[in-house]
Amino acid sequence: MKRFKNILLVAQPMSEQPYAFDAALMLAEQNSAEITLLLVLPPLNAFHLIKKDRSQAEIEQDYVQYHLNQLLDKTAKYQQQAVIRCKVVIGTEFIEVIRSVLRNQHDLVIKTAEQVSWIQRLFGSTDMHLLRKCPCPLWLLKPDVAPNYQKIVTSIDIHQAQSPTNTSLNQQLVELASAFSIHNSAELYVLHAWQPEPAGMVLMWCEDPDRALAEFEQSVYQSHLNAMAAFKLNMAQWIGQQSYDYCNPKFELLRGDATQILAKRIQELNPGLVIMGTVARTGIAGLLIGNTAEAILEQLNCSVLAIKPKGFVTPITLEG
Repeated sequence: MKRFKNILLVAQPMSEQPYAFDAALMLAEQNSAEITLLLVLPPLNAFHLIKKDRSQAEIEQDYVQYHLNQLLDKTAKYQQQAVIRCKVVIGTEFIEVIRSVLRNQHDLVIKTAEQVSWIQRLFGSTDMHLLRKCPCPLWLLKPDVAPNYQKIVTSIDIHQAQSPTNTSLNQQLVELASAFSIHNSAELYVLHAWQPEPAGMVLMWCEDPDRALAEFEQSVYQSHLNAMAAFKLNMAQWIGQQSYDYCNPKFELLRGDATQILAKRIQELNPGLVIMGTVARTGIAGLLIGNTAEAILEQLNCSVLAIKPKGFVTPITLEG
């Protein structure tokens, strides 16, 4: 799985996160990649800053240095396996993570999901901010679950009038999904949801509206079937025929509203990892995540690797 070269691993205060660290090390060893371990600390409150003999800057410097020393101690034994840099900053976590991506051109962010158990949702507010705004791929790991996946699912959006941006995103998705599938010897499912557009006023002028509707819906289904057949050929070219045969991906055309049918099928398959595009308009800061993607993400309870389309612009800046 030779792709990622500059990995950002998000550390958590008072948490070991062995699986996230193992995942980063695995990728680093495979790709000769470098790891930056970033810990974002919350700002000190007024109580901590009340020390007559110390300035705020001195107190914050000690605060950062204490946690930095802890990270350095934890990573010392792994330095022969990969280049690991440790960094500690004070601020808002998702903002500092994205700023690090912008500043250092990280090509992957790895983070343990927050798991908001009281509302039975895996991803917390920081995770959702990153899913919406992080410009590079984001791998959110389900807590306390080793990333040894037996089943991997990706969802694609295909149709005959395919845009270059959509084709590029689909290619990224299946390339990554197949790489993870091969590495884990995991089953790979490729899902696509389709739904016929309303036939509209045309049916009003038909002698047999039921038959006309059935024929119309069959033609829409056939167009998606043809697009899927073409996509299979493209996928084999993108990843290579040998890798394609080894993955033996299982393709499914699902009829229904994507936000419901995809989430339902993913829940039935119960995969360890879902790889999906958080589709949004590109090149415009602020248009961050597709409604379909967000609705599906809120229903998942497994690790997710989320990818933005090329040209995505995050609304987070280095200043502010």
